[in-house]
Amino acid sequence: MKKYNYEYFASSPSGLEELLAKELADLGAKTTVVVRGGVQFEGSHDVALKAILFSRIASRVFKFLYQYEVNNEQDYYLGATEIKWKSLMDLEHTFRITTIFGDLPFERDEFRNSQFANLKLKDAIVDYFRHHEGVRPSVEKDSPDVSFLARIDRGDEKPYKATIMYDLCGDPLNQRGYRVSKTEAPVKENVAAGIIKLVKWDPENEDFIDGMCGSGTFVIEAALMAAGIAPSYLRVEWHLKNPAQNKPWTFLNYQWLTKDQELLKEFKDLLKEISESTAKGLEKLAGMKGRIVGNDLSEMSLISARENLREAKLDKVIGLTQVDARVLNPNQNKTLFICNPPYGERLEHGEEEKLKALYKGLGDHWKHNFKGHRAALFTGNLQMLKSVGLKSSKKHMLYNGDIDCRVAEYNLY
Repeated sequence: MKKYNYEYFASSPSGLEELLAKELADLGAKTTVVVRGGVQFEGSHDVALKAILFSRIASRVFKFLYQYEVNNEQDYYLGATEIKWKSLMDLEHTFRITTIFGDLPFERDEFRNSQFANLKLKDAIVDYFRHHEGVRPSVEKDSPDVSFLARIDRGDEKPYKATIMYDLCGDPLNQRGYRVSKTEAPVKENVAAGIIKLVKWDPENEDFIDGMCGSGTFVIEAALMAAGIAPSYLRVEWHLKNPAQNKPWTFLNYQWLTKDQELLKEFKDLLKEISESTAKGLEKLAGMKGRIVGNDLSEMSLISARENLREAKLDKVIGLTQVDARVLNPNQNKTLFICNPPYGERLEHGEEEKLKALYKGLGDHWKHNFKGHRAALFTGNLQMLKSVGLKSSKKHMLYNGDIDCRVAEYNLY
């Protein structure tokens, strides 16, 4: 059967868009266009499913549905009433609308409030169903069956254009499901995975040490990469155990999947593939014991890391140590030492000097004890990078939430 291409958008943390584009191309996307905050791509429906299941970088995946020109909020409402919403959702489904503004003029008379625009689109959906079915569907903000994203941008000829998209994911894809315990200011899972990819860690030839592991995100993401385990493996396991009740992605409710028997079969085959590769990956990691290690000086952080490792089924293969990162020794094999030290956003009197000493101590330790190895430091305090005292081989710019950060790489000779 011929497969048709559709348009999608995969969002990602800023600074990781190029890595995401490569992932999508490897998964079969026909064309990819990198924009700030994500990648537009084309592909058949199974490509979108693969992006959701296999991408380590994507935050969410959206499917483009409709686009129309608007002059104001009333046009936004009227245009939406022309959409055949019953082809997009069932009456018994709960739904959620999120409206965002893109490239709009700073001074404008229309679309001043995204919440008001949100309300107009919700009214259009409700009025459509009232007119055609006699009853209305219900709104659900937290865990809807169907989730729509609407974006309003500057138009080509008319002042604005509205784009309506499916949110295919529901919960963000970076929420893998293993982080049951958190430390203060944790790094998102897809940011950690992106950093490991940015510095080109080679699991076949390099060991991996996280010197300040916090809740364990970096070591878990490194292990999943090394073993070829899909980042969706826990969601897949939960869904396979109880497919009728456990729907970890909203696309499982959407008609483009439920009414396409061939696509449903492909989806089930992908779930089976992930389940089998997870089992093989965990076996592989058993043979890598001692090669991926997390370390932290804080006992509370290590407690969090242990809980997350157990949830991730990796507690038997990833070791944890408690020692100051500035005296942590490398493995015998070539080792990548990765580190996410405190940023010091709210420094009290005397704290800045302590923070400088920490960054300098790391640099001195790497210089004297990690010759022949590599280090990568991730920080949102750009001034502190100077305190490391080493010349970086590369620097990468990215955002951890809304914090402007850098990943500095060091080849240690």
